Amino acid sequence: MNITTLPINIEQIDYAELPKLQKLSIETFNDSFRHFKASKDFSNYTFKNYNYGQLAQEMLNPDSKFYFVYYNHKLAGYLKLNFTAEALEIDRFYLRKGFEYIGLETKLLQFTLHKAKKLKQHLIWSRVWEHDDSVLHFYKQFGFQKASSVPFKLNGLLQKDLIMKLKL
Repeated sequence: MNITTLPINIEQIDYAELPKLQKLSIETFNDSFRHFKASKDFSNYTFKNYNYGQLAQEMLNPDSKFYFVYYNHKLAGYLKLNFTAEALEIDRFYLRKGFEYIGLETKLLQFTLHKAKKLKQHLIWSRVWEHDDSVLHFYKQFGFQKASSVPFKLNGLLQKDLIMKLKL
């Protein structure tokens, strides 16, 4: 029996990819939090955080890097990492519908761990919505632990992000 592995590529993107990044950012955020779609706050959030100007500013920040992940030559999602002297932050980690739970999450996290080790980082952290049980479980599988929490408002309701940390 022959087993074929489909190609997975993770590529750093540059400013020329901004239109594709903007479209993908809105699509994946909306899919991830679709139960809040009816809200004006939700639309305001996506407009504020995923407009060309905001994304361009983030892309031009030398301490931030964006990566597209391709599965079988199809754009499957993206990753945004922020680098500081103290830690590496997983700022955004989104996959398109139909690309979840096929191992891409693990590949992206392994990619992030490799980057952190290469840069001699001793800590990786990420914010995770407190009600996103599958993402929390995923991070815990890799040894991330809850360190603290940060409140935010969405849809007029007070929500909480958990700060998940992994010491290397």
